[in-house]
Amino acid sequence: MTRILHILTRPQDPVIDRLIQDQRQQPDHEIVVVSLTSATPDYDRLLDEVFRADSIASW
Repeated sequence: MTRILHILTRPQDPVIDRLIQDQRQQPDHEIVVVSLTSATPDYDRLLDEVFRADSIASW
């Protein structure tokens, strides 16, 4: 299974939301989303997820 990490660096975008939803429909993908748009982003979680991911997309 391919683990794909999406790092969100700006408020939600409908195109990106649709892309993530489409990827979640594929049975051979595990999709993880980490948002850095909050007042206190969880950088420890981000670092953990980066090392666990097979592929990373930053938006």
